[in-house]
Amino acid sequence: MDIDQYRHMINQFDFDQCKRGNQGFDRILVQLFGLLGNGKSSFINTCKYVWDDGEYKNLAKARGTLGGATTVRMPYKLTENITLVDNRGYKSLDPYETGEIFAQLGNLLPLGDTVTWSRGFDLSQRIVKAEKEIKTSDFIVPVFVHSVRRSIAPQERDELQCVIRTAMELTGVYPIVVLTHKTSGNLTGTEMTFRNMGVDRIFAFENYTENDTRKLRGRHEEVLKFLCEVIKDVQFRAAQPRDPVREMKDRKKFVLNFVQAREAEIQRLNIEEQKKREREERERKLTAEQEALEKRARKEEKMHKEEIRKQREENRRMKEIQDAEFRREEEDAQTHHKKRKKRCVLQ
Repeated sequence: MDIDQYRHMINQFDFDQCKRGNQGFDRILVQLFGLLGNGKSSFINTCKYVWDDGEYKNLAKARGTLGGATTVRMPYKLTENITLVDNRGYKSLDPYETGEIFAQLGNLLPLGDTVTWSRGFDLSQRIVKAEKEIKTSDFIVPVFVHSVRRSIAPQERDELQCVIRTAMELTGVYPIVVLTHKTSGNLTGTEMTFRNMGVDRIFAFENYTENDTRKLRGRHEEVLKFLCEVIKDVQFRAAQPRDPVREMKDRKKFVLNFVQAREAEIQRLNIEEQKKREREERERKLTAEQEALEKRARKEEKMHKEEIRKQREENRRMKEIQDAEFRREEEDAQTHHKKRKKRCVLQ
């Protein structure tokens, strides 16, 4: 297919033309998610630049190398039936940010709203409150965006794989992976990492930016091909019986159960941590008491030894006195004997 054919396919897509008709769907919601600063906003700008075929505009407020500017779920209309969503990027895959990721992917929070990394059951309350504001007619396609500049540490792979698989369970669509900055890192190695996670649809891009707006046929074709693959995937899945209302309820139930399980696990860990602290405190007290007892025993032993030493010293001193007294008595006796003997001789 050439560029015109790609554009025609994208522009003509309509759920009414799917094998089973629209089944209640009227829009593809391309949900971009990933680590903050990895190029989601720049990819939005690139897609809009390619599709609108006009001047480059920093619509998604991309920050280049700084990244992490998006804090709102911002929708960007591409065609009447396709909308790109720039979701807030995460800093880490801790249980709280992961919950927010799933709520965004499940389209359970209103578009245009600020995303906050809330704790406790606040996320559940926001989901329930937003229920009437959410369209059930959106067909969700999750797209994970990752920069080739950033290597994936071995300890991150299991967490990331779990998130990608959960995104598939949540939406019914295995996430597409978009790799940005493809010429600025180990593209082959990064692709292999994601393929080992089970991802089979990977697209690599060099985004257009405010400093790089020269239109290239290759870049345009890559973006249009990506959008066509999204449509093909939707058409394939829309050929099966679907119920958007039930699917929305299932996504809601999924995320609410996730929050419930998360809080239960956090409570369990907190209880274990409290027990651990109490156990350590008891052990600390026992150790302190044992050390005090040992210290007192050492002190008593030292005092006992000192008493023995003093007693021995006293005994030695008394013996010396007694010996001296005995010698004096002997000397006195000898002197007395000599005097008597001398008197006898004189007489």
